[in-house]
Amino acid sequence: MKKSTPCPGCQKPITIEHFEDFSSPFTMKCPHCREKLKETKMTPWLLLLAVIIIPLLVYLGITVKSFLTGHFPVVEKVPTMIV
Repeated sequence: MKKSTPCPGCQKPITIEHFEDFSSPFTMKCPHCREKLKETKMTPWLLLLAVIIIPLLVYLGITVKSFLTGHFPVVEKVPTMIV
């Protein structure tokens, strides 16, 4: 696993400790030259998608569990995450 990544502006290493010090992933700047860094793995669209999908999955899990409980009473004691 890589311990650091070079800054695209000054090529100095940015370590994991530097990333932990950033207040949010949308306002990252190089600690050496203050050039703005862009995180491409997390975008506002992905966050919005997660906000929509997670409650949907919870609702579907509860619905499936309540349906299965009517047919198999033992399912009532199984955690919803497993169902």
